[in-house]
Amino acid sequence: MPMPAIEFHPLTFVDERDGVVVGRPDSESYAVLPHDGAALLRRLADGHPADEAARWYLGEFGESVDIDDFVSTLRELGFVREGSQPTAAPPRLRMLRLGAWTFSPAAWVVHTALVTACIAVMVTHPRVRPHSDVVFFTPSLVAVQLTLAFAQVPAVAWHEFFHVLAGRRLVLPTRLSVSRRLFFVVVEAHLDGLYSVPRKKRYLPFLAGMLADVLLFSTLTLVGAAGTGWAFRLALAVAYTILLRLVWQFYLFLRTDLYYVFTTLLGCSDLHGATSAYLWRKASRLPGIRRPTTDTNGDSDADSAWSERDRQVAPWFALLTVGGVGLLLATAVLALAPLLTGFVTRLGPALANGTADSARFWDSATSVALFAVEFTLLILVSRREASRSRTDSR
Repeated sequence: MPMPAIEFHPLTFVDERDGVVVGRPDSESYAVLPHDGAALLRRLADGHPADEAARWYLGEFGESVDIDDFVSTLRELGFVREGSQPTAAPPRLRMLRLGAWTFSPAAWVVHTALVTACIAVMVTHPRVRPHSDVVFFTPSLVAVQLTLAFAQVPAVAWHEFFHVLAGRRLVLPTRLSVSRRLFFVVVEAHLDGLYSVPRKKRYLPFLAGMLADVLLFSTLTLVGAAGTGWAFRLALAVAYTILLRLVWQFYLFLRTDLYYVFTTLLGCSDLHGATSAYLWRKASRLPGIRRPTTDTNGDSDADSAWSERDRQVAPWFALLTVGGVGLLLATAVLALAPLLTGFVTRLGPALANGTADSARFWDSATSVALFAVEFTLLILVSRREASRSRTDSR
């Protein structure tokens, strides 16, 4: 008696260099299958019974397949529609028109005009050019710390929102979430839906956040050029922090937006993991250094762990990683060191020469206390998170 056909939820198939990305966009479940495995799944999804598909596979590829195990894996991935379970319906997505307009030809004209105006203003008005002194938009160091800290949340949300809009332009279920990392509020865009579209369509969603930063920087710079009051100075201060975040995107080894552009362009799937394993293998040759994990053969970057393309590119990306560390140190010297110097040169005289009835003295003392509290919380929360991770891994 022939086996009944297996019913599946709507699936997407995207050919890649090292296999086929098969996914169920509504549940954001994706897997990379070898080309023959994807062909077998297509056969099953077309309505052929499992035993018939297994015979087809034997005739097509010259080897047998454990069809029961294969179907079990598909069930675990949520691809199979069980019993009376309804077929997954496409999610109802909002902001499709907004996403389409944000990246339409007319919008690109507006974006270009805004950036061009910003460049023109920076050329003609030297005071609005980015430099560390603009951060101190008010004499109160406490106001500087708190205002710029709180300003980062909407600025990051704006960055991530553009990722979401670029996904909605492709009618993908991209979304935002708000979470906590240590004691910081984190806004993140979820772009798993990009696995259901060809690689060439993923570049804009990956770069959309940087576009958002450039547009926000340009807008704030133009606002800052319109006057000299505290609000205009605040605009320039926030613009400077956005510029630092743009520089951050070039640290590819930290898996920034540009990292995903880079790996997509090269056809890699887990270049960061392959490069980490490569560097650990090289470093383990030095005395006193041990790799964090090893497989049964004592090799943490076994051939089965990474795709062939990842292993090919890993040595070159290792060089970029070393260069990225150099860029990070350069940024610290050129951008963060002047900020720290600015705080110290303002704190020192106020604390040394101020009196108990001086507003500047108490503002500086409170600023130091805020630094101390933040640093202490960072250490305590980091230790707690590390302890929790060790406990969970046991």
